[in-house]
Amino acid sequence: MRRTNTLKYIALLGLFLLSLMVANGEEIRLRTALERDSIWLGDQIKLMIVVEQPAGTKIEFPALSDSIQKIEILKRSKIDTSKLDGTRLQLKQSYLITCFDSGAHYIPAFYFRFMNGGLRDSIKSNDLTLFVKFPPVDLKHGPVDLKKPFAAPITFKEIAPWLLAIILLAAILFLVIYAINRRNKNRPLFQRPAKPKTPPHLTAIQELDKLKEEQLWQQEKFKDYYTRLTDIVRVYIEDRFKMAAMEQTTHEIIAGFKESKESIENKSLLELKEILELADLVKFAKLTPLPDENFKMLSNAYLFVKETTIETVAEPVEAIKEEVIEPENIDVKDKKGDTQL
Repeated sequence: MRRTNTLKYIALLGLFLLSLMVANGEEIRLRTALERDSIWLGDQIKLMIVVEQPAGTKIEFPALSDSIQKIEILKRSKIDTSKLDGTRLQLKQSYLITCFDSGAHYIPAFYFRFMNGGLRDSIKSNDLTLFVKFPPVDLKHGPVDLKKPFAAPITFKEIAPWLLAIILLAAILFLVIYAINRRNKNRPLFQRPAKPKTPPHLTAIQELDKLKEEQLWQQEKFKDYYTRLTDIVRVYIEDRFKMAAMEQTTHEIIAGFKESKESIENKSLLELKEILELADLVKFAKLTPLPDENFKMLSNAYLFVKETTIETVAEPVEAIKEEVIEPENIDVKDKKGDTQL
């Protein structure tokens, strides 16, 4: 009885292990293939191996020697792994093979060992047959002459020295012609490039600083002061906005800004309008402005340049703003008499 039970346990265990092996064999798909089933003598083709397996399975590819019977292995690729649907992986490897013996050559199946769930097993691939054809030879015409050597294409390495020599000669010729041309025009051989033009906002700030230091309006030279102030602003507008401001009236300048595509803020436009309109009254109507107005127009000029320039010009504007906010005591004479602020 005990012997019968032992045999039953052994049989059940064997069936269980066999079912695992079959299940594992079904999970792993293995196939080998040739690019084509026949080649000419000495031609090269690829022998491809494709394995599809679960992600947790470790499979060992066979270590093939340099030849499979009379088929020579010239090169082997690395194993390429890619992910399929779900948790399955695909492994690919190719062998470059050739054969110098005509006839049918049998490629036996390859055995792949794998480990899955702590169990070691193996699976084999399908076998293949490679047909090697011998090129037809017409023996009636006897031996054939060898082909003449054919001309190999010219490489860049061969023509590189000639190209460099041509470039060098062309450069020397250009320098000689350039030197003769400069000498005939009484110009130096090498000349420094022209200095870049100062940006319009920097030029305007420098001119406004000079005007402030000259203190024209403090000397009651109101017409000179506003003429210089409007000239500085108009030149800045010409360089910055490409407008013919020196030839336009106040109304034309303001209208031009309103119609221009490059619009400015209303605040800046009001500051410009105040400068130009007060300057017109001083120059043409002989108006005597108040000291606060003189300060304000100079401050408006600084602010207009700052607010319309591409770059930020903070220091000069801040300086004039502080000066405007805290005016000094200035002696000004109006029509009625002397007034001290």
